[in-house]
Amino acid sequence: MHHTLPDLPVLPRILAGPILRRVTVDSANVWLASSSELQLELRIFDANGTLISQPPEPKAQRRRNRTDPTSWQLGAQLWFTLVEALPLADAGTFPQDTLLSYALFDTETEQPLDLDDVCLEGASRPGFYIPSQLGVIAYGSCRKAHGLTFNDDGSIQRKDSLALLTEQLEETQHDLSQRPSMLFLIGDQIYADDVLPELMTYLQALSLQLMGKSIPLPDGSDACLISTQERTALKAGCGLTSSSQHAHVLSFGEYAALYLVTFGNRVGFQFPPEGREDLAAARHMRTYSPEKLKDFERLSLQTFVSSQPQVRKAFANIVTYMNFDDHDITDDWNLNRSWYDKLSASANGTRVISNGLAAYWAFQGWGNNPDNYPARFIQVIKDHLDDPEDRHKCAEFDFRLWKFRRWSFVLPTNPPIFVMDSRTQRNFGSNNQPPQLMDRYALDEMRGEWLNIENQQQTPIFMTGTPVFGFSSIEWLQDVLYRIGVLMGGFTGLFSASSIDVESWVANRRGFAFFLDTLLLRMGLKKVTFLSGDVHYSFANRAYYSNRSNLMKPQSDTNDWQYSPTLQCLQLTSSAMRNTPESGRWLETFLANWTTKVRLGPCSPETLPWWERVFFWRFFRYNTWAVEVNGIPGKTVQQHSIKPWWKILLFWRVIKIENWRPRLRTELNWITSRPNVALVYLQNGEVVRQVLLSGDERENNLTYEIPPDTIP
Repeated sequence: MHHTLPDLPVLPRILAGPILRRVTVDSANVWLASSSELQLELRIFDANGTLISQPPEPKAQRRRNRTDPTSWQLGAQLWFTLVEALPLADAGTFPQDTLLSYALFDTETEQPLDLDDVCLEGASRPGFYIPSQLGVIAYGSCRKAHGLTFNDDGSIQRKDSLALLTEQLEETQHDLSQRPSMLFLIGDQIYADDVLPELMTYLQALSLQLMGKSIPLPDGSDACLISTQERTALKAGCGLTSSSQHAHVLSFGEYAALYLVTFGNRVGFQFPPEGREDLAAARHMRTYSPEKLKDFERLSLQTFVSSQPQVRKAFANIVTYMNFDDHDITDDWNLNRSWYDKLSASANGTRVISNGLAAYWAFQGWGNNPDNYPARFIQVIKDHLDDPEDRHKCAEFDFRLWKFRRWSFVLPTNPPIFVMDSRTQRNFGSNNQPPQLMDRYALDEMRGEWLNIENQQQTPIFMTGTPVFGFSSIEWLQDVLYRIGVLMGGFTGLFSASSIDVESWVANRRGFAFFLDTLLLRMGLKKVTFLSGDVHYSFANRAYYSNRSNLMKPQSDTNDWQYSPTLQCLQLTSSAMRNTPESGRWLETFLANWTTKVRLGPCSPETLPWWERVFFWRFFRYNTWAVEVNGIPGKTVQQHSIKPWWKILLFWRVIKIENWRPRLRTELNWITSRPNVALVYLQNGEVVRQVLLSGDERENNLTYEIPPDTIP
C-alpha cells in the first residue's frame, strides 16, 4: 500500500556543513554535503588574516593513500566533499596555540562561499585552533531529535545541547585557554531506529529527491513508498530488534535524509504545530501524562529544529570527530551472536545495515581519518548506489561494508586520543552470551598504534561507546536480571539480552580482563582516561585494576606475584545530549548511593602459572583480577545547605520532605540524567575537571572536580 508523499521545495546548494573535521599541524579538512558538485579550495588564515595554506597536489594525495576525487556523487542531488589544505612549504606545519580561520573558495567562480551564518559573533570567518597540549575538549552522545529533555528536577531543557556548546564557543572564542579545541561525538548521532511518523514521511520524500530514484531492498520492497505498518512488518521480518514504536529508516537515501535534518537542517524541515500545546508552557515532567508523551515528542522535535542554526555554528567552529554506536545503524547492532547470525542470514537485514554503514562513512567516518578509506572502498559504495540492480555490485557492497575493520582512529595530540570501534570488531561467544567488545585483532591494532607514538610517558585518552567502568550498581543489577533471564528467558523471554541491553564491558568478564590486561601488561600503561556515553546518565569515577596472573614480564619489584601492577583509570561519562530516560530515573537516584564497589573475576587457565593449571586448581577458576571503583561527586551551581545528621542515612538521602510530604530526591550528584554536552579540562596532560553544560541558559551545569590520583 503506497501513500502520498509531500512536495518539497528545490534543494539548497549546501545541504549540510561546513563541518570542520580532522585537523593536525600537517593537514586541515572541511566536510560538506551539497545538491550539486562543488569544486572548492580550503584556505587557512592566521590571526592577522595572512594566508598560511596551500591545496594538496594530486600526486601527493596518492602517495598518502588519499582518494584523488575530493567529491563523490552518491545520488542525483547528493554530493559529498572533503576538501583539504596543507601548510605552506616554507612553514612546514600550521601554527599551534593561536586562533586560525578558514574560507572555502569556489574554484569555478573564484568567489568564496558565503559562510556568514556559521561565524561566531564578531568574526568574519569561522575559526579554530590547534593546541600543542590539550586544554579543553568537548564530548557527548545520544542525540535524538525528538528525545526527552528533562533535567534532574523534572524541568525541561528546550535547546539542543550542541547549541549550548555554541554559546560556550561564543564566550571563549578569543580565550584559547578556555575555548574547547575539539568536539567528540561518540555515538548515536542519529536514531535511525526511532523516527516520528511525521518526520519519516518527510525523509521518504527527501530520499527520493536526493537519490533521484527509489532503490528497493533485496525483496523488492520500496522503502520510500511503503506505509508505516508495512515498514514495521518489514523491520520485524529482517530480524531488527528495536523496541521503538516509531519508524526505522531502511534505505541509504533515508539514512542520508535523517543525517541532513540532524546535522544542521539546511534542507529546511519544518514541523507544523497543528494546535498542540506550547512546550514553553510546560515546566515540569509531571505536566505530561503518559497519554501526552507523543505530544511532547512532537514539541521536542520542534525545539530541536529551532536550535539547528546554532548547531551549524558549532560544527563550523570546532574540530569535530565522530564515532558510531548502535542507534547510528540500528538498536542492538551486533549485540550477540544470535542477533548477528539472524541479520546476516536476511538479505533485507544485511542491506539495511550496509546502507547505514555507507551513510555513516559519508557523513561521519570519512572526516575522522581520510587515509583510512581507499578509493576502492568508496567506489564500491558508489557503484552499488549508481546501479542497485547489479547483483555482483550488491554482493560486494554488503560484504565490504560488513567486513570493514578500519573505523577506529588515533589522533596525534598531546596526550594522544584513541577513538575505538567496539561495535564491528566484537568476539561473540554462545548465542546470547554478552560479547567481548573488542577482539584480539582489534586490541593488537591498538597496541600497534601505541608503538607509533613517540612520547609514551603521557596518559592516553580512550573514547569508548559504552563506559569501561560503568556505574557499578546499575551494571550489577543488569547482570542479575540477565542471569535470571538466562534461566527463564527460554520460556518467557523475560530479561533477554536484547530487552535489557547487555553489552557493558564487564558483562563479558573474560573480555573485560583481556582489554585491561592489554593496556596494563602488553602496552605497559600505568594510567589511562576513558571518555564514554551511551548509557543515558552521566557520572565520573576512578577505578584501579590489578591482575596477579601477570606472566608477560619476568619477575621484578613490580611483578612478584605479591605486588601486582595496577592500572589507574579515570572514567568520565556524558550522556545523553538529548534523550533523557523515560523510566529509571528514580531507580538511578536510589542506586546513586552505592558509589564504591570492588569486583573480582577469573582469568582463563592458560594465563595462570603452571602450578595453578594442574589438578583440582583448574576446576576452581578462582578470581585473579580485581577492580575497585570509586564514584566522584559533582557540584551544582547552587550549593545546598548542610544536611542534618540523619540525612546521611541511605533512606533519608533518597527521600526529601517538602510541605510535610515525602518526595524522591533527584539532585544527588553522583549520577545525573540531565541532558548535556561535557567539557573536559586538562592541565599538563591530566584531567582536572569535567563540566556538564546543561539548561537553556547553562544554569544547570554540573561540575566534577577530579581529585589527585592515589592508589588505594
